[in-house]
Amino acid sequence: MGLAWLRLLIVFVVLSALPVSAVASIGKVLSVKPGADVIRAGKKIRLRQGMEVASGDTISTDRSGVVQLLFVDETKIAVGPNARMILDVSMLRGNRKAKSFTVQALGGSFRFISGKSRKRAYSIKTPNATMAVRGTIFDMWITSENQSAMLVIEGTVQMCGLRGSCRSASRRCSLFATSSNGRVGRPADQDQYDKALQGGFPFIRSQNNLLPPFRVTAEGCSGAQAKAPKVESEQPERRAAQRQAEQRQAESPARERGRSESPGRASASAEGRSGTSASAGVSSSGEASTSVSASSGNRGGSGPRATATAGNASATAGW
Repeated sequence: MGLAWLRLLIVFVVLSALPVSAVASIGKVLSVKPGADVIRAGKKIRLRQGMEVASGDTISTDRSGVVQLLFVDETKIAVGPNARMILDVSMLRGNRKAKSFTVQALGGSFRFISGKSRKRAYSIKTPNATMAVRGTIFDMWITSENQSAMLVIEGTVQMCGLRGSCRSASRRCSLFATSSNGRVGRPADQDQYDKALQGGFPFIRSQNNLLPPFRVTAEGCSGAQAKAPKVESEQPERRAAQRQAEQRQAESPARERGRSESPGRASASAEGRSGTSASAGVSSSGEASTSVSASSGNRGGSGPRATATAGNASATAGW
């Protein structure tokens, strides 16, 4: 029994003396701009080009630091200034793919380019959101414990807030963010979209600090040609009311034809400029009237609005 314990002790001492790279390497630093550290086993070490990284490492940068990491499964992560993340990666035995590849992004900006591991192996966590990666390229911006944002460049990403609200993005330049109430939504307008890009997505504004493998085609996501995705209402009741209004508007001509032989009247009017409205309606003597109107905006800057009225009941949809 004593001899067996002695052998175990010798094995433990030998393994403890081996460098981390010999037992737990999951990738390496391809490039580092001064101002980046790794915290490993409670010790803070200055990152250097060529240094290997291990599961459990915490990578952090100051306002000037930029780190570019290449993992054994060919996943690539660029870490921007004032950022911090924790790596939790488990590799499959006998190959160069990850069994699970989890990144806890705690603050700052990042670019994520998935590698050869299975899609379901990847998971990105922030203080207020989780992201399921489906083979993609996207940038992240974690502003605080209250908000996280992602901009999809290629592929598909599903972002879920703390309250279970989830949105999937697959269009190039689609931008989603969490809100203070735990939901996930898009920018309210082009101005908010542009402010987000200027404030938290440095690799969209310029890729000069990135190595060629980290540079991607992102035309149309910033600059004069950038177009924010159309805003969508997050409230189900408003979307339902809008669909109901559109359905009634589509059915109005059919009701007019059915009542053409009865006493009554039918009318329709439309104006094309923003801020005006278009309406269609039909009425019959002694019967309740139904009308639908839709406007494309108003002076207050709000988006499209639709109103449906039948008798004394009405419903309005918009944002």
